[in-house]
Amino acid sequence: MRLKRLLYIAGLFVCCSCGDMLDVEPEIAVTYTNYFQNEQDVHKTYIDMYAKMREVYFQYQLQPHHKMGLVYDQCNEYYSYANELKNLSVEAFKKVAGTSWILHYNVIFQSNLILDNLYRVQNLHKDRENFYKGHCYFAKGLMYYEIARRWGNAPITRDAKSIDPLGRSDAKVVLDTALSNALKAFDLLKNYDEAVDYNGQKLKKYYAHKGAAAALLANIYAWKGGLFNDPDAYKETEKYCTLIIENKVGIYKMVDTPEEVCSVVMDRMSSESVFELLNSSIDFGFTTGRFSPGINFHIGANYGYGGYPLNPFGSLSNNQYENLYLIKNDRVKKIWGDEDLRRAAYFWKFDEMAETDNEVTGGYAYPYFWRKPLLDAAWVPAEMINVDGNKIFWRLAEIYLLRAEARCRANLPGAEDDLNYVRNRAHAKIYPADTDTEGLQMAIFREREREMFFDGERYYDIVRNGYYNFPGMISETFEKLSEQDVKDGALYVPIMDTEMQRNTLMRQNPYWLARW
Repeated sequence: MRLKRLLYIAGLFVCCSCGDMLDVEPEIAVTYTNYFQNEQDVHKTYIDMYAKMREVYFQYQLQPHHKMGLVYDQCNEYYSYANELKNLSVEAFKKVAGTSWILHYNVIFQSNLILDNLYRVQNLHKDRENFYKGHCYFAKGLMYYEIARRWGNAPITRDAKSIDPLGRSDAKVVLDTALSNALKAFDLLKNYDEAVDYNGQKLKKYYAHKGAAAALLANIYAWKGGLFNDPDAYKETEKYCTLIIENKVGIYKMVDTPEEVCSVVMDRMSSESVFELLNSSIDFGFTTGRFSPGINFHIGANYGYGGYPLNPFGSLSNNQYENLYLIKNDRVKKIWGDEDLRRAAYFWKFDEMAETDNEVTGGYAYPYFWRKPLLDAAWVPAEMINVDGNKIFWRLAEIYLLRAEARCRANLPGAEDDLNYVRNRAHAKIYPADTDTEGLQMAIFREREREMFFDGERYYDIVRNGYYNFPGMISETFEKLSEQDVKDGALYVPIMDTEMQRNTLMRQNPYWLARW
């Protein structure tokens, strides 16, 4: 009971204070640290750290950039603010809780809490100490990476007990902080099939391991290479991608077909996934779902609704009203060629439905990337409330394409081979195909767009490649951004008023300050 009480107090403290850089009540932290007497205490805090990490990704409202990168032809009227986000509308951002970074800093706080207090634990073997340190450094590295991508300049906390308000550090410093933590994690973590938890059980891929740390490092270096025009950073991306591809940090294997990507990889624990986050009410309480922005192609505007055929209670003719985002058949054909197996896998009976009367389909495709509906049996009859499956952070096909990008940007050999390796699985035309008219870098970007259409990374791929002002990439608003707009922070989300009200050192970035 005492542990539960203090965990509750600490949870309140984190949610109300640390994430917003508020004044910290030292006595709460001191009382909480008294718990670190044995490994069981550490383990429970470690589980809570992952639960807080889960909150960052399992709230669909918290992904404004992901919505801005989605490709669709029409947005449900209840989600019209998604169109407004693409036009950098201040009011749209004020509607989205994702402009607050409190959940990210909650994870960082929890990580620091463990790191600051491991020395208190009696009889903790060095191997177990390194185990927890590795996970904490991974969590911090991942959170600072996400903060750097979303907000750019941001505070960097010192430890779990600091009570001083903090100003925003430069985006490069934030990214370097992510990098230093990820490097420590890589050094300390074991392969997922070698590490064991507190109970002696082998870890699953939904806890950090060396392969996950390598994928995180590859992505951090790619962001650094793209945003700051650093070819050497891309060379590091290439190195860590290669470690994953050559099974030096774990055993990973691409599944054989795009159909298996949908039916196996996007379920749980496939050979292709490198790292995923558990979506289970058993482990973390019933907060299951809405973990991926692309999922909104399936989930409707109201509870209990979603698009057919994933929603077993949906219908052909209601599909255009039950999905939040709709994509025309013609656009699908433009993105995926006739020979590309992903078209048939990602969209239900695509060729057949494309020939069906538009009065039934509205001319829209039927997304079918996720295959397992999550039903709420509490309703009679049962209703679909979400998609059942883990949050897949990185999978091997994505790593191949990231290495292709790194090799291209750093002038290293093998970029075409990596690109074609992914295309071959989909039976798509190998590079250079007749549609590859804009060079290798753009071809790799387009392949990531095709392969990862529902993964929610497109906006970041656009920004990393410097394509944000290309026609048709995001919106006319982005096409008109000046170099000064970008320098002033137009590509980042704004800082919420609550952060500035509660932290006297917090400042809005210039682009949004002029419009807020």
